[in-house]
Amino acid sequence: MAKDPDQSFHAFLTQLDDYEGQVVGYHFFPPRRGARAGGYAGPFAAQLGRLGFEPYAHQARALEAVGAGQDVVVATATASGKSLTFQLPVLAALEAERSALLLYPTKALAHDQLLRLRQLAGRLGLDGAAPAVAAYDGDTPTERRAEVRDRGRVVLTNPDMLHFGVLPHHQRWAGFLGRLDYLVLDELHAYRGVLGSHVANVVRRLLRVARAYGADPVVVAASATVGNPAEHAERLTGRGFTLVDQDEAPAGAREFVVWQPPAADAAGERRRSPNGEAARLAATFARHGVKSLFFCNSRKSAELVRRYAAGLAGEPLGTTIQSYRAGYTAADRRLIEHGFRSGDITVLTSTSALELGVDIGGVDAVVLVGYPGSKMALWQRSGRAGREGRRALTLLIPGADPLDEYYRTHPDLLVDGPVEDAVADPFNDELHPRHLRCAAAELPLAQDEDLVAPWVELAAVEGLSERAGRYRSLRRYPHRRVQLRGSGGKLVRLKDGMGRSLGATDFATALRELHPGAVYLHQGEQYLVASLDLERGVARLLPHIEDYYTQPRSETDIEVLGPLPARESAVGVLEAPPPGVHVGRVRVRHQVVGYVRKRYYSEAVLEERALDLPEVTYDTQALWFDLRGVEGLAAVGDLPGALHALEHTLIGLLPSFVLCERADVGGVSYPLYPPLQEPLVFIYDGAPGGVGYARAGAAAFEAWLTAARDLLAACGCEAGCPRCVLSPKCGNGNQFLDKGAALRLAEALLARTQREAARQASAVARA
Repeated sequence: MAKDPDQSFHAFLTQLDDYEGQVVGYHFFPPRRGARAGGYAGPFAAQLGRLGFEPYAHQARALEAVGAGQDVVVATATASGKSLTFQLPVLAALEAERSALLLYPTKALAHDQLLRLRQLAGRLGLDGAAPAVAAYDGDTPTERRAEVRDRGRVVLTNPDMLHFGVLPHHQRWAGFLGRLDYLVLDELHAYRGVLGSHVANVVRRLLRVARAYGADPVVVAASATVGNPAEHAERLTGRGFTLVDQDEAPAGAREFVVWQPPAADAAGERRRSPNGEAARLAATFARHGVKSLFFCNSRKSAELVRRYAAGLAGEPLGTTIQSYRAGYTAADRRLIEHGFRSGDITVLTSTSALELGVDIGGVDAVVLVGYPGSKMALWQRSGRAGREGRRALTLLIPGADPLDEYYRTHPDLLVDGPVEDAVADPFNDELHPRHLRCAAAELPLAQDEDLVAPWVELAAVEGLSERAGRYRSLRRYPHRRVQLRGSGGKLVRLKDGMGRSLGATDFATALRELHPGAVYLHQGEQYLVASLDLERGVARLLPHIEDYYTQPRSETDIEVLGPLPARESAVGVLEAPPPGVHVGRVRVRHQVVGYVRKRYYSEAVLEERALDLPEVTYDTQALWFDLRGVEGLAAVGDLPGALHALEHTLIGLLPSFVLCERADVGGVSYPLYPPLQEPLVFIYDGAPGGVGYARAGAAAFEAWLTAARDLLAACGCEAGCPRCVLSPKCGNGNQFLDKGAALRLAEALLARTQREAARQASAVARA
């Protein structure tokens, strides 16, 4: 029986047969009527009139600013009509025989927008829209690329293709770039962290090349709600922006629910797993026709929830529950999207692949299986629900880790607290010099150009040569050495027993998930990895029907390379860390050394096996803290267990202090760090080069450590649980942890920090 569309979701959920008091947080967002800009006669009014659109007030403000030649960033909620604020200027450029470039974080988003732009161009009577409005990416056939360069007026691409396929060959794009009126940066919030630092350099290089051809395009950016949209757009482009962030589009009522899985033991220390709870809800939503997206924080979670839910729903209802993630072939993704739009699929379990604006039709409910790492991501995912003004649901199932536990007990902070700032550092010490070499290969580079960080001396940048005050790249095509995302290594292709392609993944992921003996989930089906050929880049997968899955075991070692430069990065103005806390450059060596087989549902360990796989090594940034001057260490007890447990708790809480995701950082604890022969804990940026997460964490160390101490003290478990010290990322399976010792160590570290702060204050007073 279908759910009554007028019934509140709170009532629907609490009346379910298996309801056991899972609702622990609830907030109701009333509907909003919206405000039109009546009688709009500003820029692009002619196109609006021919299309029959009457803009909302915020759309009108954005169009007026764009028409006045201002760079504009529109930061309003999903489905608020942000796209119209750049579609109209782009179509006006097409009509005037000018050009526009639209940048999207993924090919799927670009192709989705391509269809909409062509439809709008047709409604405006612009003939020949198909060759003039075109995508240019890795899927564009070789024989069509010249046509896009020569005849394209509105070109949609992604940062990777802009970096690899356009800028190095800008002479072929001279006509297009010389007429460039608009540069569109859609889904601006996606460009953060390492990717954002790369994209900031790529965009600045594009604007530099466009200026060389006589163009000065207006930049129009669209973003989900973030704490610093104008500042973030400025970091990405080097230009000032007019901000439009007051949303005046209509919106239906929305309910926000925090859903705590019920206890799984009499003492209440363990709860039902988030995946199992999500599967029950997914099967229930499928039975009641609630069209829903279940966002999971990993590929394995998305596959497991789909598998469990389909089993609970039974046939034929189980076929209406499907999974969606990166790694599927493009054809499979299109089939799934079509099935969801048409109604053949009711429930999709997805990774963040559907967080951005791919058109998948109306959605009634969004369920987040685990906190997604930031409120920015939470509300972006939430915005996928809500169609035709109908009531929508956002439901969060907190996972078993410190950050989820924090928001489970403080749900109001998700609604009332500020949204985090997006982070991108265009002058990242590791990445910026690589892009300078690319820029010098595109056009000779001068020391005083805005593209060059003020503290960088081009004469000291490796790979550049100087002649008559201009620097050129010693390599003709340095771009191939700069990968914007991923590890930059070769891809590993997945093939079944018949040799058919199932998808692809990167080298590092293959070592973790596609080693021989691994159970790999793909579209809800289990496969056993029969072989992994790293030289050829092929993993062979066979059907697997046994009731177990696998988890890797790994080892990580850290080598300190030296201090970080004194200058501050774009992460913000950072204070010096407290005594005993250090920041610097490190070399991380990571190796998968084995795996365990675990029974589904019960999580019982069946066996552990060793592996012989290559080591992954990269340089990055880290913070580490020592125990010098810490009093009362003898009372801590199990020091190795305390260090390891406190490392886990700190990593779990870092996203509350620095805009990152748990997967963005790693950690290692040493009871005795060999080079220094003393105990140390390292927490490092998980990407080569680093972005600044560890550095920012060091500056907030006292508040961060205090939160860890408070969580360890408040958690009701006796020996440690996933809500305080157990980590799903732990390379040795959460062995050798001591929660009580970690609490005592945190208290001792805080006492050292406070004692040193008092000493410094006294010294200042005496001076």
